[in-house]
Formats: sequence, C-alpha cells, structure tokens
Amino acid sequence: MFVINRTPTEYDFGGSRAKLLVSGEHSDGAYCMLEFFSPAGRATPTHRHQHEDETVLMLNGELDVNIEGTPHRLRAGDTVLLRRGTTHQLVNRSDQTAHYLVICAPAGFDRFVDACADVLSGPLDPQAPSETAKARMRAAAPQFGITLLPPPANV
Repeated sequence: MFVINRTPTEYDFGGSRAKLLVSGEHSDGAYCMLEFFSPAGRATPTHRHQHEDETVLMLNGELDVNIEGTPHRLRAGDTVLLRRGTTHQLVNRSDQTAHYLVICAPAGFDRFVDACADVLSGPLDPQAPSETAKARMRAAAPQFGITLLPPPANV
C-alpha cells in the first residue's frame, strides 16, 4: 500500500503554519510527519513528549533548540533527534521564517495538533497565539502525553 497526499491539512499551530504530510492513519500509527513554517520570533512552549520521539530536520532558516536547558542552533540541513522524555523548546530568534520537518514516532503528535489547532483555508497572517489558543493547547496536552512546562522565571 502507498499514500500520495496532494492536499495536506494545514493548521495555525500556535502562530506557525503546520502541514500534516503523513498522519498516523497513513502509517498505521508508526509515525507522523508535519512541515512547519515558523515566523520570526515564534517559540514553542518548553515541553516534553511521553509517548513519541521527535526528529526535527531544518529545511531553511534556523532555529534555536533548547534541550534540557542547553541551547543549540539548527541551520538548514541539520537534524536533531529528541528522545521521548527530553525537555525541549524550539525558538526562531532570526528575522526570517524557519522551515522544517517534524517526524514523530510513533504517531500521536498529529492528533494533538488536530485537537488544539485551527484548520487553515487560506494564508496564515503571522500573529502570536491568542490566550484562547494557548488555553486550548494546555487543555489538550495531557490527553496526548505532552507536558507543557512554565517559562523560566527570568523571562
């Protein structure tokens, strides 16, 4: 069997554009793959996944990845594997959009995105996520084994 996905679902995921390229349904739960376009200044909450390993492959631009409190810079062509349970945060400190793939194994992160993000039907106007969107993400995270950690006190 094979799947060709010519019309991936696109989401406003915390102010970043996310395209669901391979869902858990497509892979019988083995993995999911999403393409992200993260605008300048955008950051994920510091978090960790209980159920899946996360691989980030930078396609264009750069991201700072804070792993267990240590910063690392990813540039186009770089890959990082974040094993389940690893505390991390992705931050775009540059002045351009960061373009990258996220592959999670096993699948499940795709269902989290679907549960807490809005499906897009047109271009995404880069804006910081609303308080409602943040609350929705916080409410969905525990259902998918994702722990969102508070920002450091000095931020």
